Amino acid sequence: MPTFAKSILSKKYRFRNRYGHLKTVLHPNAYINFDKLVPNSNHPCSSRTDAFFLNRPTVSTYNICVTTAPNGISASFNRMRDVGTYIATQTASYKSEDVLCLFDVDMTLTQPEHPAAYMPNLKKHLDIYRSIQSRYPKLDTCLTFCFNFLLPQRITDSDILSVLASLKMRTIAFTATVTGDFLGKRMEVRRYEDLKQLGLCFEHAFPQSEIILDTCPRYRGYYPTYYKGILFSNSERGNTTKGTVLCAFLKAVRYTPKCIILVDDRPQNHADVQTALLQAFPETKYIGIEYTGAANYCPKEISATDFEAFYADHFERASKLTNTDTDTPAADGDLF
Repeated sequence: MPTFAKSILSKKYRFRNRYGHLKTVLHPNAYINFDKLVPNSNHPCSSRTDAFFLNRPTVSTYNICVTTAPNGISASFNRMRDVGTYIATQTASYKSEDVLCLFDVDMTLTQPEHPAAYMPNLKKHLDIYRSIQSRYPKLDTCLTFCFNFLLPQRITDSDILSVLASLKMRTIAFTATVTGDFLGKRMEVRRYEDLKQLGLCFEHAFPQSEIILDTCPRYRGYYPTYYKGILFSNSERGNTTKGTVLCAFLKAVRYTPKCIILVDDRPQNHADVQTALLQAFPETKYIGIEYTGAANYCPKEISATDFEAFYADHFERASKLTNTDTDTPAADGDLF
């Protein structure tokens, strides 16, 4: 049995069955996968689910498979009001100071108001994008997409501001955006100002206004940073991922929440954060919420010619940005 599985099985946590009786102890990030339960042939129940919910301990009835939520995702929603309702339900039993909620920025809180950046158009012209990308094999696409931040931004869902206002726990923004200088201005300042202009402000979550996470690898000469309520992972490459940066941040502020919620549109971020928390903060419950509301937004199409010109310019400009004094290996993927 893997070490982490033994660790999960050894944690002393309780849950209640549908009759209200306390049952088997489980790690907070664990759940029962009924598809992998092995019935006890001597038990009178024919249904795995019915047997599991008997008014008696069930460990002797089934060989229980304890695992973590698939890909770190506990739920998926395309409306922010549903995200808010789910968060309220899942955190009702916690004190507000014991919960940390993080919202991804791009394609979760905001998105560029330009047809070349709408996800359906990106998917439609994906071959063109990959053809351009192939011309710059060593270029980190995080740098390419930085130029989208210069475009007008929109809030992805009209209910975002009211949902954020209703949350009682500490809430911050979380982005893979690079840190440091970008076209003569600190990226942290640029993104903070852009979010604040849209009414998105998280700077009161923690007393510190800025924390340089210098225990993480550098990229372009800069470290992941917490700046006025926004946690920047400084790209997603090598050991600098959202999971490792979040754990570094929690250690820096000496805060161990009992529950962490991440609202993010990318499944790989949920898997990464869940894995990192299991290793560094195994007693913290992780709730991953996949937000898909921006995935189908496409009020205007774009021609193949205009799409190619848009991203050819982005890649060329990104290739001229400084990429020195770096502790992390080159990225080999893209953002979608």
